[in-house]
Parts: sequence; structure tokens; C-alpha cells
Amino acid sequence: MDYSRREVIACGSSRIVNRLPEIGLDTAVDGILEGLACSPKRISSRYFYDPRGSALFEAITGLEEYYLSRTEKALIEALPFEAIAPAPDLDIVELGSGDHSKISLLLGGVSARLLSGIRYVPVDISCSALERSIAALARLFPALEVEGVVADYFHQMHPVSSGRRKLFCFFGSTIGNLSRKEAAAFMRDIAASMESGDSFLIGMDRVKDVRLLERAYNDSRGVTAMFNRNILSVLNGLLGSDFRPEKFEHRAFYNRSMKRIEMHLEATEDMTVGGGVLREGIPIARGEAIHTENSHKFDEGDIRLIGEAAGFDLRQVFSDENRLFSLVHYEKP
Repeated sequence: MDYSRREVIACGSSRIVNRLPEIGLDTAVDGILEGLACSPKRISSRYFYDPRGSALFEAITGLEEYYLSRTEKALIEALPFEAIAPAPDLDIVELGSGDHSKISLLLGGVSARLLSGIRYVPVDISCSALERSIAALARLFPALEVEGVVADYFHQMHPVSSGRRKLFCFFGSTIGNLSRKEAAAFMRDIAASMESGDSFLIGMDRVKDVRLLERAYNDSRGVTAMFNRNILSVLNGLLGSDFRPEKFEHRAFYNRSMKRIEMHLEATEDMTVGGGVLREGIPIARGEAIHTENSHKFDEGDIRLIGEAAGFDLRQVFSDENRLFSLVHYEKP
């Protein structure tokens, strides 16, 4: 996460526009400090994704317990793309693009006729992830026009080019990281960035057996635990603080009433975290937990209502045979 790097970054024949300086490091730090002052303490899940965090998450997606990515990828690969976005000139805007694996599957199903008219706009908070993704896509689809955007897309919904049909993609059930209120506001922001006839393709993890859900966030190899603890290393880099990630235990469980997995970091001893901007220090008691992520799960009613609240038409829901995961196609009327 680079809040100061120059605005336009060359990336082979493509370019990356860094929008994070518009937020500024001070604003990001203020938000982190506000969360750490709450009771219970919280850290936004957007801070998972430094280079190590991105690599750990890629490792998570390959785990046997983590059904989400492989199920979603199978759905993307089977999508009837031209039924969703038949326009000859199209902008595909992928929010939280991460690695290139999912968009590669989507583009692999596009005819050469349509591919020549596509511009791909990946948006991610990690510049390093965008650079790797764009380089890989250049090898797979050398004729593809790409313009990356480094941004916190939950707070920076810049308009994309007008005059062309748009397909927004939001994979990984990242919508589940937001509260229901935040998700509704985010969907309205997306709708405001779209024109009539534009499409929104979004991945949503489904409500299911609790044992299957909790296994996905408590893998036997401990990769998710490393991923969760790494958020403290990211804060150390941003704040100059001295969090010791090894002094926290990973906790992940399903909250039935909220229909969500919650991830927390629980302190294994009493401590005071200081350094950098934490001049007075933050006391953390043994057993105290810092809330790092929510992952809400959705049922049929949720899928319908969240689209309706943003003014979308629900076009189609693509699900696997076990209804573990869904890709939802909304359209702006």
C-alpha cells in the first residue's frame, strides 16, 4: 500500500494510476488509530494485503479446506460471457483484482472478435499485486488493453470512461467483508458509477453447514493464521509500531445471528504496543481480541434484497450443484 508513490507508474506497455495519495497516509493512519481505540479493537481487513499478505492469500486459495476460490473459478470458467456482456467495445472493471487467475478464466471464454474491443481496468489497493497481474496478462493476452488503478475502492469509486459499455466484476465474496449497511452503500456507489445497460458480476459465498465454513478459515496448515497475524506487520510498517504478531492467536468462528465468519487476533499475554505514532502506547490485555475481518454469507433473500436496494435488476444467479457459492449477475436498468 503506497500512499506516496508517483501517480502514474509504467508497467510494460500498460500503466498503473495510483489513487491512494488522494486519501493520504495521514487519513489511513487516523482510521487505524480510531479502530484500535474502539472496544473491542478492530483493524480494517484492507490492511491484509501487503506483498506478503497477498502471497499468503494466494496460498490460502489453493488449500483443500478453502472451497471458495476453486468453486468460484469453476463458475467463472463456465460463464456464458457473451450473454452477460455482448457489447463490441467494453470496459471490464475488476475491483480487488489481486492475482490474474480469475480474470484470465473470464477472458479465456471471450471470442477473439470481442476480446479486441475490451479494455481491462484492474483496481486493487496493492500496487505490487497489480504489477504482477498486468505482467502475467500481457503474456496471456498480448493484445489486451490494460490500465491498472491503485485505490481503496470502498472509498474511491472514480468514474470509468463513458461512452462504452461496462462490466464491473467483484469476485471472491469480498462484499462479505462489509457490514450489511456498508455493503448496501457500496452497491449504491457501484450503481452510481454505471450507466443503463451496464452489468455487475459479483461473487457471493452462501450460507451453509457451519463445520464447512469454519474449516475454510481454520486450515490444518495454519496458513490463514499466518495471513491473519500478518496484518499486524502491515500496521508496524504504516504506524512505526511494535506489534509482535507471534504474541497473538488466530481465532475464526461462525456467528449464526449475523450470518458471518469472524476473524480475530487474541493476545496471549498482557502487553503495551507503542512506537511510531503510538506515542502513549496501547495496552492490550491477555485474552483481549482484535477484530480483523468479517465474511458475511448470503442466502437467496439477501441476494435479491441487496440488488434491489441499489436499484439493480437481478438477471441471473449462477451456482454450483451444492450451492456453496454463487456468481450473481445484476444489470442497471
